Amino acid sequence: MARLLRASCLFSLLLAGLVPSRGQENSKTDCHAGVSGTIFEYGALTLNGEEYIPFKQYAGKYVLFVNVASF
Repeated sequence: MARLLRASCLFSLLLAGLVPSRGQENSKTDCHAGVSGTIFEYGALTLNGEEYIPFKQYAGKYVLFVNVASF
């Protein structure tokens, strides 16, 4: 029974992830005053710091940014 419940919960989460979002493509958030342009004008270094990855190569794709920094 627990296996069936777990499977139904996972299936619900899968379906929720497939639902298209509405209005987020045109949403805009104001940033710090010193930041201008779009995210595609920036980039980041790889974890080992040897390569710079421009974010413009991800234009038109879904990307999840996760802030893992802490004090």
